[in-house]
Amino acid sequence: MRIEISNGIIASVGASERPRVVVDGAELLVPAGAVVLPGFVDTHCHLLGLGQMAERVQLGGLRTITDCLARVAYRAATTPEGEWILGFGWNETEWLDRARPTRGALDTAAPDHPVALYRVDTHAVWINSSAMALAGIEAGTIDGGEIVLGDDGKPDGLLIDNAVRLLDSAIPRPSAERMRRWLTMAVDRCLEYGITEVHDMNVATDVLEVSAAAAAAGELRVRAAVFLEGMNDGWRDFGAPRAIAPMLDVVGVKYFVDGALGSRGALLLEPYADDPTSHGLGLIDIDELVERADAAAAAGHAIATHAIGDAANRIALDAYERLRARHPGTLLRIEHAQIVHPDDVGRFAGLDVVAAMQPTHCTSDAAMAEARLGLDRCRMAYPWRTLLEGGARVIAGSDFPIESPDPLAGLRAFVRREPRPGAGAWFASEAIDRDAALRAFTAWAPSGRPGETRRGRLEPGFDADVVVLTGDPFDDGTTVLYTIVGGVVRYEGI
Repeated sequence: MRIEISNGIIASVGASERPRVVVDGAELLVPAGAVVLPGFVDTHCHLLGLGQMAERVQLGGLRTITDCLARVAYRAATTPEGEWILGFGWNETEWLDRARPTRGALDTAAPDHPVALYRVDTHAVWINSSAMALAGIEAGTIDGGEIVLGDDGKPDGLLIDNAVRLLDSAIPRPSAERMRRWLTMAVDRCLEYGITEVHDMNVATDVLEVSAAAAAAGELRVRAAVFLEGMNDGWRDFGAPRAIAPMLDVVGVKYFVDGALGSRGALLLEPYADDPTSHGLGLIDIDELVERADAAAAAGHAIATHAIGDAANRIALDAYERLRARHPGTLLRIEHAQIVHPDDVGRFAGLDVVAAMQPTHCTSDAAMAEARLGLDRCRMAYPWRTLLEGGARVIAGSDFPIESPDPLAGLRAFVRREPRPGAGAWFASEAIDRDAALRAFTAWAPSGRPGETRRGRLEPGFDADVVVLTGDPFDDGTTVLYTIVGGVVRYEGI
């Protein structure tokens, strides 16, 4: 392939004995065997969070609670007394000691600091007594959330879903300068992975101000389509969707029906296999979702709704059925759609609802999903092929920083469904082919944002968002050589 780019647009595409890329008259050094593709689009991520979580105590991949506590203690030793210690990434389902996160354990590791450690899915937070006191947390009920109690009937240091928000007023807000640094770090990571556009989810208005300032200064070097947070109606302060700076468009509003499967917050039609007393947590009902989303849709916004459990997906689809009648042209998305009842599969296509999937969630979650759901329900978990064969539009992302931003990992997860190397496919019948996997990260991605875009294809007249890889995108070891956004080489991996 020979591709020529001029003034930010693909001018021509033709045959060539070896890959060649020419940008405004200058030919890039592209070795034989390289592969040229449309730039990858991460259609569900948290841009600022990628930089933010990188500065927190990293707990991902640790195999015991002792390892987690040791990292907290190490950070405490170098942190001034009384300052907050924030961490990210713990996953108790991977701990070999099967311990339970408690405030007492954290009190021992960091007796002189308030500590808040966010679970890998961010739908639960583990805190110590100091954090609990500063946030004024006491035993009680929380709509759509849980304050976990210990054997003594008192809060024991674990907050789930809506209860996580109890910390909001206690943890100091970061400065605009710090958030801007996080944003720059995140953009750099995206470009290293060949990402040219992101759909940035659940963005608060103060974060949007930072993004706008960065974009105006030329620091936002990937395209960003923003979905504002909707659960507190913060989007109303912004108003109608519009482009607000170069590379930065506000396009929609994001809602949540349930929580995450790992923290047993996903809302299920039948009880959890490993906790028959629980169906999960519902964060919003059909009527409230319709009422909230109706106002946002009337203002011109696309609607994105987080739904993981099969009951949550049914609630979202029921709400969308009513919204579709009121707003025939509104873009409607369901984020994650991890467990879908067979009766609801056809409704995605019937209601023209986009399924925004994150393939690496499947490979990360497989063992945990079997425990939470049992094998029978796992047959309808992460149902990529079923949804595609049912006529649904499927787009792909990573949900970073929950997972790695790497689209190549996502492509391999789509076609292999392999929880770990050599493990074999997990419910291989739901794997999709290479072409569909690539399209979900490229050509199909524009269907996840409203309005017309000429991106996602290597065709004359399309925006020159291009990634050049060292080889086959589905092969282990393939890396990014160049990331080109709008005809500008933003990353060189040579």
